[in-house]
Amino acid sequence: MRKTKATKKSGTIAYQLNPRFDLQGEARADNPLMGVSIVPTAPVTTKEMAERIGHATSVNKTDVIAVLHALGYELSQALLDGRTVQVDEIGSFSVKLGLKERKYLDDRVTHHDIEVKGITFRACKELKEAMRGAEIVSGGHAVRTLLTDDIVEHRLAAFFEDHDYIYRSQMEQLCECSTYLAQKHLNRLVKEGRLRALGRKNSRFYVPAKGGF
Repeated sequence: MRKTKATKKSGTIAYQLNPRFDLQGEARADNPLMGVSIVPTAPVTTKEMAERIGHATSVNKTDVIAVLHALGYELSQALLDGRTVQVDEIGSFSVKLGLKERKYLDDRVTHHDIEVKGITFRACKELKEAMRGAEIVSGGHAVRTLLTDDIVEHRLAAFFEDHDYIYRSQMEQLCECSTYLAQKHLNRLVKEGRLRALGRKNSRFYVPAKGGF
């Protein structure tokens, strides 16, 4: 990975320890397993990334944003064709397929039974090497003690400023919490009329209800 004036030689990543939850969201009472996660921080937006790239190159921010949007579009088009996209110094992207329902060898499987489960990203060697230079430091209290309803709603409001909808997996990343807690907050907000759940069960997403955020 090329170093630029805007690239730090090494960064600092703050972590938090969290009890590992089971399917019911309860940690083992006798001796809970511990997990680790990054301390929640604001995501880097397209505009911020464009500014950083602009400072590191001779390209102005407007052109960088246009290129990033074009990259996203061309990436989606290539993935829709079933191709793997290799971006130097970033990594490769490919589509992950899966069955909508459990099937056995004796079952008949057609294209109607198959769906896109997600996008797989494999970081390139240079990006992995760059991450090894990070300094790991303690970020204080566990996420669960900090993740109040107000904080969740504040982060969601900021998220919806740049996005029209959110998936549960994105909610997990946004709040740095378990799958159970992310779904629990989403269900609560749907019940309160703040969010609307759309899509099928395996690809459900959530949009702000009228006056919700």
